[in-house]
Amino acid sequence: MAGTGKSHLLASALLLPLLGGLLAGCADGGGLFQSNAARADAVAREANPPLTKTLINTQGFDIVAYYRQGAPNDPRLAVFIEGDGVAYISRYQRAYDPTPEKPVALQLAARHPAPNILYLARPCQFTGGNKARNCDSAYWTSHRFAPEAITAMNQALDTYLRHSGAREVTLYGYSGGAMVALLLAGQRRDVAAMVTVAGMLDHQAWTSHFGDTPLYGSRNSLEVADALRRLPQRHFIGDRDKQVPPGLTAPFLRRIGLRPEAFITELRDTDHDCCWADLWPQLSRMAPVQP
Repeated sequence: MAGTGKSHLLASALLLPLLGGLLAGCADGGGLFQSNAARADAVAREANPPLTKTLINTQGFDIVAYYRQGAPNDPRLAVFIEGDGVAYISRYQRAYDPTPEKPVALQLAARHPAPNILYLARPCQFTGGNKARNCDSAYWTSHRFAPEAITAMNQALDTYLRHSGAREVTLYGYSGGAMVALLLAGQRRDVAAMVTVAGMLDHQAWTSHFGDTPLYGSRNSLEVADALRRLPQRHFIGDRDKQVPPGLTAPFLRRIGLRPEAFITELRDTDHDCCWADLWPQLSRMAPVQP
């Protein structure tokens, strides 16, 4: 069976920290955290072929990942980045744990047709929230796109690439994960294309739209506009999305110098989380558009 050795290499190199650290953290975590983590495990297990869970230690945070390496000789890798998860439990009360109740990016990864897939959770997701290493509620609220959070995601991707041998990355970002994807795309040289789904592309415009407090501790995608306008990309939006209103996408693309109509695909009767996973087998065949 081609590729079995490389798959075992990944498991031995990356999975041991998961067994030694994450599971211990789960043991004293709350029931909600355990149920959300179990739900994610089930999504990964039901993928065909299944996705393998691991933990990637970075300088700042421990990043939970799921991966599949079905074609070790193929240098291409599809990377899915999760949304913000549970940031608040009420308008003014921060959540203790940002682990998503419905991991939409993982659902997309599980249904993606590419043989080589990496899913990256965000810092503090699936690791115990504010009990996890270096985690504080700022990292899923005001500082959700902080330099150190983006650095951790970048390091997690680098670590996986070193072990897998992949060299060409397509980034898929869901919701707030789209912002992470844009920031990574703007600073890496191995990104071939990017795709966003119900994506927050400019958090300053997003908080302004809702009259919310700006994400004062976060980087924003306009910092890397020059790099973004040169990348092939596609942005899926839902016409019923109330969390990331579809009207915010076109102004962002104009600000970075692109024609919105060429890069936006709007889905009817689709909101922020329903029903992207059901649509993904069809949507995933739509290639990013070359600027």
